[in-house]
Amino acid sequence: MITVLLAVFNGEKYLREQIDSIINQTVNDIRIVIRDDGSDDSSREIIKEYAEKYADRITVLSGQPTGSAMLNFYEMLKAVDDDYIMFADQDDVWIDNKAQITLDAMLKAEKDNRDIPILVHTDLCVVNGDMDTIAGSFFDYQKIYPGDLSLNRLLVQNYVTGCAVMINRALKNRALPIPEGAVMHDWWLALTASLFGKIVTVKKPTVYYRQHSNNQIGAKAGGGIGFIVRKLRTFGDVRKNIKDTYYQAELLMSAYSSIITDDKREILSAYINMQNELRLKKIKTIKKYNFKKCTRLRVLGQYLLG
Repeated sequence: MITVLLAVFNGEKYLREQIDSIINQTVNDIRIVIRDDGSDDSSREIIKEYAEKYADRITVLSGQPTGSAMLNFYEMLKAVDDDYIMFADQDDVWIDNKAQITLDAMLKAEKDNRDIPILVHTDLCVVNGDMDTIAGSFFDYQKIYPGDLSLNRLLVQNYVTGCAVMINRALKNRALPIPEGAVMHDWWLALTASLFGKIVTVKKPTVYYRQHSNNQIGAKAGGGIGFIVRKLRTFGDVRKNIKDTYYQAELLMSAYSSIITDDKREILSAYINMQNELRLKKIKTIKKYNFKKCTRLRVLGQYLLG
C-alpha cells in the first residue's frame, strides 16, 4: 500500500487538479491522506467533496493549524504507518505513472531486505501557473547534480524535493521524531537515509512542479547573473541558511550519535565544529571532507560566507 500525504493551505485554485492526478495514477493500491492547515478559502469544501466521492481512498485528518507546510506534513507522517509513503504539494500535477516509477525504484533498492531505510526521489518538470514548461528538468534548472548523495554533501545542501519523494516504513520509523529546528522534513529524511540506508535518484521527471506567486518554496535558476544578484540581495538570508545547516547537524548528532558509525560521527563532528573555525581553517575543512555545494559559484559562496 502506498499512502500519499497531501498538505493543504488555501489551495483552492489548483487542488482539484492535483487530487485528480493522484487518484488517476496507474498504481491502484494507493490512498491519500489530506490535512488542511486552517484554510480560509474553499479548500475544505473541495476536500470534503473528494473525501465523500472517494471514501475508500481518501482519509482526512483534522487538527489545530501548524503554521507551516513542514509541520503539516509532520502531523500526517506521525499518523500513518504504511509500507511506502509519498508527499504531495497542493498545486502540482503528478504524471500518471509517477507512483509506479518511484515504486519500481524502491522495490529494486529494497530487494530482499525491507528493513533498510530508503528514500527514492525523482526529477521534476518545472511549469508556470498555466502549466507551460519553464524547464524540462528541475535538476538542470537548479544546477543540482544528485548523483552522490552522501552525508557530507547533504549536510550543506538539500538535493531532494519533498513532492518527488517516496520513503519506506523503515526510514519513517528511523527518522521520527523530527526535532524542532530541522530545516525541512524532506531534508531530515534524506539525512537520516544517508546515515542508515540509501538514497536512490531517478533522473526522470514524474511531477509537474508548478511555480506561482504563492509558492512557499519554489524553483529558481541555479546559475547566471540572476543567481548572483538574487544571492547578493538576500545576503542575510544566505547567512541564516548556513547557520541553520550547522544547527541541523547538531540535531542529527544529538539524535543519532550513539548508533552511527565512527566515520559518519567524524563527518558530523567536523561539520558542526566548522562553524567556529577561522576562514582559512574552515576552507581547509570544506576541502578535506568535501563539504561542497554543487557548483563552483555556490562553493565560492561557502568560502566567503560559511
